Amino acid sequence: QSIRLRARWERWEPSELEAAQQHFHHRSALRAVDVILRLGGIYIKIGQFASTMGAGVLEDAYIQALRPLQDGVPPRSLTEVRRIIEADIGVPMEELFSSFDPEPVGAASIAQAHRATLLDGREVIVKVQYPEVPTLYEADFDNLEIVTRFLFPENLPLIEGLRKRHQAELDFRQEARNLAEVRANLSARGFEPSLVRLPSLPDERLCSRHVLAMELLHGTSLAAAIDLEAADIAAALGLESADAMRKQLMRRMGEHFERGGGATRLLSLAEAAAPLVRLVAATLRLA
Repeated sequence: QSIRLRARWERWEPSELEAAQQHFHHRSALRAVDVILRLGGIYIKIGQFASTMGAGVLEDAYIQALRPLQDGVPPRSLTEVRRIIEADIGVPMEELFSSFDPEPVGAASIAQAHRATLLDGREVIVKVQYPEVPTLYEADFDNLEIVTRFLFPENLPLIEGLRKRHQAELDFRQEARNLAEVRANLSARGFEPSLVRLPSLPDERLCSRHVLAMELLHGTSLAAAIDLEAADIAAALGLESADAMRKQLMRRMGEHFERGGGATRLLSLAEAAAPLVRLVAATLRLA
């Protein structure tokens, strides 16, 4: 708002205002990521959520700055990873793996993942949870509950629900059970492995509270698949790129809420139907 006031006072050209706003958002986004990384814990989780669900609401500078939080958090050393695995599983790594890549394929808020090969030759991805995460999460939720109790007491059930959800997420044994159940359900209905592939769990010893080994599946990352789909939807709408679509959506949403939200229509019928058209086309290609 202060930039807009200055632009009016100094009679900037529209291009000057846009450049100043972009510079502000870029600088602020980098500062926000730095703060999130220093705080750690649930704040990284919030940053991950914003990077995936904030498109069209947050400026693109924030989305791009927050996106590395999905799998690009600074990783822990192999020495620490080895200590966690051996303490949780109870045997030396040499009795579990014939090879273990010291460089993680990704590191996020609660764990990092490494590519490895079991003694029988099967390739796996090994998720290793950071030991301090449960303590940090408890402290973060305690603080969040205190703030909510004073400012938004009606939202306390929401905070308690989030706490329980994240507590369950911190036990990789529950994740393993969920994965096995979903895989069995999809297989029983003929979806897995013909249309969908879910990783198997090749070694029960490597399904513990803080360590989880899953079959390595080669493919496209979810983020890349979303980008490809966004480009297809943009093309269906007659726009030159997904970036142009995001910018147009952000501008429309800003105008929409400035006018009171429900007073105007955000998308035309044709624009709202574009994703459905894409889904039908994809279904026909699979048939």
